[in-house]
Amino acid sequence: MLIAPNFPQTSLSVQTASATSGPQAPVTHTTERSGFTDQPSAPTAEAIYADYDLTHISPDEIDEMTDRLREAGVYEFGDMMMLETRGTRFQQHLCNCLYQAGITNSPSFDGTQKSDVIASFKFQIEMSRRAGDPIEFAQKSLDRLEEIHAQAQADRAQAQAVPSRAAPPPALAQSLLGFMAQSG
Repeated sequence: MLIAPNFPQTSLSVQTASATSGPQAPVTHTTERSGFTDQPSAPTAEAIYADYDLTHISPDEIDEMTDRLREAGVYEFGDMMMLETRGTRFQQHLCNCLYQAGITNSPSFDGTQKSDVIASFKFQIEMSRRAGDPIEFAQKSLDRLEEIHAQAQADRAQAQAVPSRAAPPPALAQSLLGFMAQSG
């Protein structure tokens, strides 16, 4: 890389805080700039959540999402604890235990089958309510997951609404090239 001697290289760090609810510390997104190249930073929790639909998600995707949150350093145990019990790793562990105990005939589990996790939380809470079991923690977890899901839907809708700067269709490009050749 060639840099003019009169332009010193500098390092610039920009941080933006995302909105959070409750007493949690804000999640930060940092972009490092050194010289003339961008150094990518870890994605925010919101950016990761936007890649998933909690009303149509597989156990494999749950594990993938939670792994990505951990790698980015934005994993919130309280938000993810009940969700992770619906992931492949946990469900496969249950299947193995039931198989070893002789309760099931097979230890296999299909982690690709998608389901509505929000609806399953609601069902679980209703069953606990009918049994007279405490539901406060489960309800708090559901409320947070619904908040995460609503924000992710809004982020996906916003991303889809942004006009793309894609290349013109081939026919238009050919017409423009033809016009330029005739006028040149």
